[in-house]
Amino acid sequence: MSQTSIQDPLLRSVASRLEQARIQGLWPGGRRDLWTDALGLICLLNLHVETEEAGPLEQAETLALEVDRVLGRRKGICMAEDGEADGQSYRSLALWLFALESLGRFRPRFRRRALGLVREIHAAFVQPGAGITNRMLEDLSGPFPGAAPGTVEVFLGLGVYRLLDPEALAPEIREMEDLAGETWATLAPDQGLDLGLLLWITHFFPTEPWARDLRERCLAALDARWIHPPGYFRRNLPEPLSGPRRANPLALSNLSATIGLQAQGVWAHRVQRVHDYFLNRYSWDESPGDALSPVLVCASLVPGLLLRRHRIHP
Repeated sequence: MSQTSIQDPLLRSVASRLEQARIQGLWPGGRRDLWTDALGLICLLNLHVETEEAGPLEQAETLALEVDRVLGRRKGICMAEDGEADGQSYRSLALWLFALESLGRFRPRFRRRALGLVREIHAAFVQPGAGITNRMLEDLSGPFPGAAPGTVEVFLGLGVYRLLDPEALAPEIREMEDLAGETWATLAPDQGLDLGLLLWITHFFPTEPWARDLRERCLAALDARWIHPPGYFRRNLPEPLSGPRRANPLALSNLSATIGLQAQGVWAHRVQRVHDYFLNRYSWDESPGDALSPVLVCASLVPGLLLRRHRIHP
């Protein structure tokens, strides 16, 4: 793709950053990571939609097949190749399901793959009336050591299942709705990534009480963290580690928040200030092999299909 032919400066920046990650061997040619790959696949689809060029869509297809080849198991998909990321993570799987559903809008077989994946993993992670386990062993035979009950996972799963196919997944959705009813009234989200994820998933269901309530709680929590100058949301320390160790945790929590804020259509001035701080003044830790940071920057600059208003049918 010729970056000079792209008129929109943000889109041109995304194309340039993804190309630089490719040249550096970070992504998509580096070690597989389901969270990074899900966001990266969305970025490729955004480029395809905006430029109408076939290359990014072909790259997205290749990526989806490569994730299955490297991380796929008899049931489910592992969270990463990283040795610290053994097992399967429900959050990563939910985000990957969303990415597959998005790709399925252009290539229907990937939507069918997403439906099959739900049926592979749901019964292992979800205990009706009890809750969701946030992380399972690689073969889904039991909880991963140190696994915890998932709370944000309930709403991610419910939202993604509904977006994927509310009719085909009706039994699974009913189970998730029951869990959501038991969870949302007492949920007090306070971790950086949780706030961004909840703002994002709730924006798909703006009329539902649980979504409206969680939106207001997340915005209140973020408002209390705003530091200006220089213009970012402070982290709530210590935040628990689940999965591979990540470089630039402050940047990751802020960029996740900006996706959620853009989804909700609020605080555009703060989104702009966060972008300015992390693109122009923040000292990045360039840890070898960690591709999440550059990919998340791209998803934050041009969220595209991550937003309800942009999820058009091709």
